[in-house]
Amino acid sequence: MRYLLLLISLLASCSAFAGNPESMIIDTVHLEGVTLVSDYRKFQPGAKIDRLDSQLLKGMAEANLDQALSRLSPVYVKGNAGGLSTIRFRGTSANHTSIRFGGIDINSLTLGHANTSGVATYLFDGISLQYGGSSAINGSGSIGGTIYLEQQNKWTKGQKLNFSSTIGSFGEKFYGTKIYLGKGNWESVTKAYWFQKENNFYFNNPFHENSYTNPSPVRERQQGAAIENKGFLQELNYRFNAGANIKSSFWYEDNWHEIQPNMASNKTSPAELQDNNFRSWLEYENHNSPFLIKIGAGYVHDEQLYQKNEDQLIVTDRLLSEASASYKTSPGSEIKAGALYKYIVPDVYSYSKEVIDYEQQLDLYLSYYFEPLKDLRATVNVRQMLVTNFKAPFTPALLLEYKAAGTAKQQLSLTGGLSRSYRIPTFNDRYWGTQGNPNLKPEAGINLEAGLGYLRQMQHNHMRAKVNLFYMDVDNWIQWSPGSIDWEAQNLNRVVSKGVELQVQSRLHLGPLETEWGGNYSFNPVHDKDQKNKQMIYAPRHSGNIYGDLKWKALGLSADASYTGQRLHNKVGDTLPAHFLTNLSAWYRFKYRQQSLRLTAQVLNIGDVDYQNEAYYAMPGRSFKLSISIDLHNEGR
Repeated sequence: MRYLLLLISLLASCSAFAGNPESMIIDTVHLEGVTLVSDYRKFQPGAKIDRLDSQLLKGMAEANLDQALSRLSPVYVKGNAGGLSTIRFRGTSANHTSIRFGGIDINSLTLGHANTSGVATYLFDGISLQYGGSSAINGSGSIGGTIYLEQQNKWTKGQKLNFSSTIGSFGEKFYGTKIYLGKGNWESVTKAYWFQKENNFYFNNPFHENSYTNPSPVRERQQGAAIENKGFLQELNYRFNAGANIKSSFWYEDNWHEIQPNMASNKTSPAELQDNNFRSWLEYENHNSPFLIKIGAGYVHDEQLYQKNEDQLIVTDRLLSEASASYKTSPGSEIKAGALYKYIVPDVYSYSKEVIDYEQQLDLYLSYYFEPLKDLRATVNVRQMLVTNFKAPFTPALLLEYKAAGTAKQQLSLTGGLSRSYRIPTFNDRYWGTQGNPNLKPEAGINLEAGLGYLRQMQHNHMRAKVNLFYMDVDNWIQWSPGSIDWEAQNLNRVVSKGVELQVQSRLHLGPLETEWGGNYSFNPVHDKDQKNKQMIYAPRHSGNIYGDLKWKALGLSADASYTGQRLHNKVGDTLPAHFLTNLSAWYRFKYRQQSLRLTAQVLNIGDVDYQNEAYYAMPGRSFKLSISIDLHNEGR
């Protein structure tokens, strides 16, 4: 049964194809208006927003979001060998990162974060990262950063099919299919995948059961860390005319994994966790009149089951609706106003119905884009959230981008921003048994950002470099700490995160040879002001990555490397050592009558580095993958 959906999709579609493969979307420096939420770029001209390299993502299509971020960005992802991974922008916690899909933040309303090891990059057309606070645009939780899972509207004519398969070390298997059907004014996009990994790798265990008598590490096989993820994404889009369309997305995830035991308790019968998520979003857009109108609605069902115990089922349902209208007051200015409403019903075994039955949230926001001076772009964004039995702060933001100098081939720009961010406590923070605290205050942060960017572009070649300075001060940091009886959610800390980020990226064509390379580096001291300025746990001061891609005719070679600096992993001061990981992939693309087949071989962790990404949890050493991807295209008339 596990292959049924994929096989039906493949067999039902193969007979319709006989044309060009879908062309690759080139990741240029101009990326406006490609997703369902394109306004986030227009109304944040001074924000740092990067897009992961599209060619490298295509070569690792079977990867999950945590692997893509770890390999292609300097953002720290805390996690083990696949069971749970969370994003930590600029030293903040997992609850301070928003992950946007259409008009939905996919983070769990009970936990406050999403497990990025269960989000397959294969389902999306692009991934963008926004660094720093963006609560005025994205609402609660957007203190450290935001991830945008992008969907491009291709308005397909004819039929297109992609089928991908990967086998790899440690029992890894991946099968995926994408089917595009359309006639230009309508399209159906169907994507599905199945992923499995036994995770039975060998590792050096210094905490084995006889470590007291034998302090030397013992070579052991990892037990109880298996993963099985399945997902399905359906898009239905219709274009009435050039200025009006309706788009819809329906995304279902079924993720199961064994909870990886730590090194000291490596065993064959671990606990298991099942997550089921259904997310849907429908959006209508019309810009035929002087006003650009958007109306959206969605429904989200999140369900988590521990050890197949129905008595401990955790469920949340939410209904969402959003409406906005924008108006160009002049060629260089635009104003936008909107409202987002959420009706949330939690059904969690540890919540008392006397405390929480449902919750309503209403976000009112206003954005104004203008050009006060020549070559200066600016936006003012404000947002106010209203919550049942809770008070959220008012959130303003001012963002600027100034073209300091420029010609037809190169440009120097200055960016800056001042904003306020916030996060309301999660349902668990407020209502979990007797340990939750309904009187918690919302976290509130002040963010300052300044940047210098340089771009040089000549025909198909370009080079881009950026330097960003940032400062973030967060009050009422929520932390689970020992209370009078048990662990409790408390407002304890004031946290300050500051630092500098460097980025460079270049694309160059030398006849038939195409090259692309880039790198990122982050220096990020982040201190707990209530703990004598100690560096926060799982917050590396130094991190970075480099990548390169070389293509010659039908051959390609890609390499990437990431560095994660030393991290504290507890308040006592114990640390995890820094580690440096390298990966290499080679591919060949075969074309026959305008159809294509791509073969890819990957080697991960080439140096077979023995490291821990989370204290006391083993990570795999060197591994290998072989992939095949078939693209078929029949262009309609």
